[in-house]
Amino acid sequence: MYFACKNCFADKELKAFIQSQNNIGNCNFCESKEVERVNVQELIDFFEELFANFSSNSRGKGLLSIIQGGWNLFSNLECGHKIVNFTLNSTGSSINNSEGLVDFNDEILENISYWVKLKEQLKWGIRYFTNIEKLTNDLGWDGFFESKTVLQKEDIFYRARLHNNANEDIFSFQQMLCPPKEISTAGRANPSGIPYLYLSDNKETILYEVRASYLDEVSVASFGIKKDLERKINISDLTESSTLYHPSEVSKKIKSTLLKQSISRDLSKPMRRYDSELDYVPTQFICEFIKIFTNVDGIKFRSSLHNVGNNLVIFNQEIMECIDVKKVQINRVEIKSKTI
Repeated sequence: MYFACKNCFADKELKAFIQSQNNIGNCNFCESKEVERVNVQELIDFFEELFANFSSNSRGKGLLSIIQGGWNLFSNLECGHKIVNFTLNSTGSSINNSEGLVDFNDEILENISYWVKLKEQLKWGIRYFTNIEKLTNDLGWDGFFESKTVLQKEDIFYRARLHNNANEDIFSFQQMLCPPKEISTAGRANPSGIPYLYLSDNKETILYEVRASYLDEVSVASFGIKKDLERKINISDLTESSTLYHPSEVSKKIKSTLLKQSISRDLSKPMRRYDSELDYVPTQFICEFIKIFTNVDGIKFRSSLHNVGNNLVIFNQEIMECIDVKKVQINRVEIKSKTI
């Protein structure tokens, strides 16, 4: 019998499963001594299902490289290579070894590529009568956003507004809220006339998000959950590091992660001065989809302008309150470029 231990893996669900076995001994892969471990045969079904999501492809990437890059399943590459090669031999997979070149199988590629097709359809084809049953019954997207983050009362978020003139008075608490629906313009997440509250969890990130330039004056507001709000505030988190271990649902976890990554990238794209409102329609649609099918209060996604922080879209600003506003002046801007 060969044993793998909790130190071989980084996946929190898999580590928890190994610890629950209460089997103490030595590990055959990382050589840890007297540690919680599991007979690798008990993980064969999981790995068999995992490997079934890939197909050999000479133009693809190494199997372990994809698994580790997307889900950080193993604690290190050395353990990863050993365990993947061992389980490949035990599952009868057509993939030769952990470095074999692969891509996702056709089912996964078709599922994820539908986001690209849907974006074109929403912009140039059918917008208000999109085939929702295709997304739910066929592709299962309504189950891809089940994981939620609960905002805490002590969490602080930030919102910024540029001043149009030098020495302009600091904006009031009311002015730092969403614009009235009558004058609300379309954004990456919100349609015209339906204002959402855009926030960031990092004070510097929000300055990047409003495209502040050298010597610009900016009002920066701090927001928190209303103190008298008793219910939980649930957010669909597109930034979380997804676990991969789950008997019988590995394929769903892979599809969910890849789709959320694609949506997060599109949501985080900065608005450009030559963008059309049509460019925002797909992300507006998917935010509405997540809002309806998961009943969350907002969405969290990565910032592409300042990768230290994350952005949040709150669907109903009434759950938040402005607790402070400060006026700042930008004293340094760093710009980098690349040839295109």
